[in-house]
Amino acid sequence: MTDQRSAPVRILVCISEEAQSQAVIRYAARVGVELGAELLALHVEPPGAATRRPARAAQQLERNLRLARDLGAHVTVIDSHRVVDSILRYAHEHGVQRIIVGKPRPRTWRHWISGDIVTQLLRDTDIPIEVAPLSSSVPRETKRGEEAS
Repeated sequence: MTDQRSAPVRILVCISEEAQSQAVIRYAARVGVELGAELLALHVEPPGAATRRPARAAQQLERNLRLARDLGAHVTVIDSHRVVDSILRYAHEHGVQRIIVGKPRPRTWRHWISGDIVTQLLRDTDIPIEVAPLSSSVPRETKRGEEAS
């Protein structure tokens, strides 16, 4: 039987090709240091997206992934059309205790119907989800106990 108290705390930061991901990565790294946690970074993209991505977006994604590695994160890229399912599967497989994401920007009509990634994560898991501030302001953490059913 394993002693759960000795298991490392794991934080998962979700990375996109947006420039704002750099602030999210830095925030997650600071949280990881404060908690003495292992930092995992994940980027989920639809299969084939890398070949259709504009050069500027590809460069930004590479910078984001490099920053995460430089800050000590174990970086993983998953090809999947099911972003939320992939994030949650990865989190459960790796024993993640907290997921840190950036504030999403709605881009399509689907966001209005199914909700953005943060809303979907909150709906589909009991792992605490934290939306990283884009500045050095106080973190905005979503507390499950305060949610309406």
